[in-house]
Amino acid sequence: PPGEGDFLALVVAGLLIGALYGVVYLYAAFDRWAEHHSKETPLAKTIPTLLLIALLYEIFPLDHFHVLLPLAAILVALAADWSRFHLSIKAAAEDDAGPVAEATATGTGTGTGTTTPTEKRDDHV
Repeated sequence: PPGEGDFLALVVAGLLIGALYGVVYLYAAFDRWAEHHSKETPLAKTIPTLLLIALLYEIFPLDHFHVLLPLAAILVALAADWSRFHLSIKAAAEDDAGPVAEATATGTGTGTGTTTPTEKRDDHV
């Protein structure tokens, strides 16, 4: 009847919003799981980005967006993975050198006076 709300339309709208929320929630749970299990892989950010782009193309009509938009997101993720992977290797190499190389390079010592974590130090109170 005129002037009254349509109860069925509200129920269907609620179901559509709930279904969309469920899909996004499941994707977020999978993304957290994938990120947790891919910490040491070189494509830890690129693969979830590809999955997100695929999800967006499945749910929303993204035909009106230019193709460079998802390509730019993929390139940014690849650059982040490349820098994270290569910078962590560089940082690990510098950490392996440790205080011995630093003391020798600065001339403050020969680097032979360093102690390992298992050794006891006598110079602290």
